[in-house]
Amino acid sequence: MLNRHAANLFLAAGLAAVCSFGSGCQTSGRATVSGGLPGSVDPMVANARDLVFPALVNIRVVTLSYFGGQESKGGGTGSGTIISPDGYVVTNAHVTNEGKRFFCTLADKQEIKATLVGEDPLTDLAVLKLDLSQLAPGTKLSVAQWGDSSTLQVGDEVLAMGSPFSLSRSVTLGIVSNTSRVFTSGFGNEELDEMELDYRQTTGAFTRWIQHDALINPGNSGGPLVNLRGEIVGVNTRGGSGMGFASPAVLARAVAEELIKNGSVTRSNFGMSFKAITKTGIKQGVLVNSVTKDGPAAKAGLKAGDVITAIDARLVNVRFAEEIPELLRDLASRPVGTTVAVAYSRDGTSASATITTDKLLREIGDETVLRGWGISLSEITETMMRARQLPSRQGVVVTGVRSGSPAETSEPKLDGGDIIKAVDGKPINSFKDLVETYRSIMTVDKPEQIPEFVLVEFDRDGQNQVTLLKPRPKKTDDPAGELPKAWLAIESQPVFRDLAKKLTKEGTPGFRVTRVYPNSAAAAADLRPGDIIVGIDKDKLAPKGMQDAGQLQRRIRQMSAGDNAVIKVVRNGEPKDLPITLEKTRPTADEVKTEQNKDFEFSVRDITFFDRDRAKWADDVPGVIVTNVERVGWAGLAGLSPGDLLQKVAGTDIKSVDDFRAVMTKLAKEQPERVVFVVLRYNRSSFLFAEPEWKPLTKDEANKK
Repeated sequence: MLNRHAANLFLAAGLAAVCSFGSGCQTSGRATVSGGLPGSVDPMVANARDLVFPALVNIRVVTLSYFGGQESKGGGTGSGTIISPDGYVVTNAHVTNEGKRFFCTLADKQEIKATLVGEDPLTDLAVLKLDLSQLAPGTKLSVAQWGDSSTLQVGDEVLAMGSPFSLSRSVTLGIVSNTSRVFTSGFGNEELDEMELDYRQTTGAFTRWIQHDALINPGNSGGPLVNLRGEIVGVNTRGGSGMGFASPAVLARAVAEELIKNGSVTRSNFGMSFKAITKTGIKQGVLVNSVTKDGPAAKAGLKAGDVITAIDARLVNVRFAEEIPELLRDLASRPVGTTVAVAYSRDGTSASATITTDKLLREIGDETVLRGWGISLSEITETMMRARQLPSRQGVVVTGVRSGSPAETSEPKLDGGDIIKAVDGKPINSFKDLVETYRSIMTVDKPEQIPEFVLVEFDRDGQNQVTLLKPRPKKTDDPAGELPKAWLAIESQPVFRDLAKKLTKEGTPGFRVTRVYPNSAAAAADLRPGDIIVGIDKDKLAPKGMQDAGQLQRRIRQMSAGDNAVIKVVRNGEPKDLPITLEKTRPTADEVKTEQNKDFEFSVRDITFFDRDRAKWADDVPGVIVTNVERVGWAGLAGLSPGDLLQKVAGTDIKSVDDFRAVMTKLAKEQPERVVFVVLRYNRSSFLFAEPEWKPLTKDEANKK
């Protein structure tokens, strides 16, 4: 996938993940096969291509993550394969991770929506389902077939298919380099390296990868690895340094089928990890490398350093690191609650134990952000509780605090890692409790109804503390602006004596007119660029240095709008008197109404006279000027940019900030799935399509919506 998860998908051997913007990773494939090359493609290759290529899809993802006290919106692309007539698509979990919306482009260029069926981060696999109701009439889905990856041999030719760099689909040809690749810490260390899908989720423990050299690039993630019989033998997942790696079809197919059936993969947990015995001096068995405190193995009496010799009376002998994923997968696939008889030795003494498995739990819990308080939150999972040695799962963990927010300005301020235990005296026992409490406090008709203070009780490093948040937003009034004063609608530069000698025969200093605003009193009085203003009425203007640069402006401000005056100028060496009636000042950008919209995360202001002059907009050109856009906000993702003239929102004309406020308030109540912005950019109209997330939904709520 092409997205921000790149840094977390680097492998121990320095292999860059296939999925990140700008990662620069690629594999050095031997050949590229383009669909439809006439006559030059090997018939077996062409046949394999034609069997799977039509079932290939490009996946576009809109992501929503919570960190640093705010929502982060983003997007990326990946690849996938249609594996059933019902529209199920297999891809990578790191493609779908944090995805809010999914769009799949089919071989015939139709882009249709898809929904997430389920993810299995531990194998980095996921399944989407196409919305078949959006297919054009008469469309028949192409479906690829699974193959048997266990029959692959080193040297077999394979095809890698996908949409590299988010471009149109491609096929590349290579050979299988290794059929059971695992990743260790290197330098002869037999311990498996622990890879991460993101900064908290491990992956790959059950996988022996198919290594190949078919060219893959960022965006190929989730695409199929295909044998010359035209069967899916793997799902391309990562690569770099001249190598590609695919999850074998034997694993991918079983995971995909369980995701389709149940929405998740249920596994047993034994609470221990293993190490191959090759370099340990142990003759037979597998070394227990670590045991989780209070886990099933620990409860059965096993300890790190024990050597398991048999499981359910079947001999165990794990000599190499490549054999560990198979053992882990075999154990994890047993039903939760299974009792397993284990024979082991400890310090040369044989013993036995019965392990009762429990459920392998999620490492990452539900997440959200409380916008009005400026904090992002995470559910406390069983894994998190054990890792942090917490007494229970009660409370909610703060994952970040937005700068300047109520949470950051409270005393003491909340910080990442704090565990919220109560709000206004109400215990927070679960993630759901805090979300519901927040909504009950903040969901009011008017901002002034939000309480001034909210009491928050939290734990920090074993200390129980309390703090007061001030969630009520400060009332912001529209700028009053300055009282209208006299204004001469020109721009000018001071002309000192030495410069004046070059400009006029007499060398008279003054103020040279550089710009006369059209449709103004100055233009009507026939002031022209190049005129040198030397006086107003009986007052002489003769600047001697930069300290006098404001002399003209100060003299005008001494008068009132509507006053009559005579502007004395020198034009082409000749003096001229120009009668004028002074007009009132025009509002500047700092003096007009502004509005910030938090749902779409951008700000606008009214157009000024000076904006129209600079952009050459006529008086009847409507709109408000976009002043600031959060790059990863919903408006930013739609393409809105500072400087755009926003003219329509959801079909409603926008002539002022007041119009903008009214339509955005209406949209917040209606909460449409899509909002269309029409903007004028460099005198060209553009239509921008935003797909906002209206409420601080939890991940579970977002998936159900």
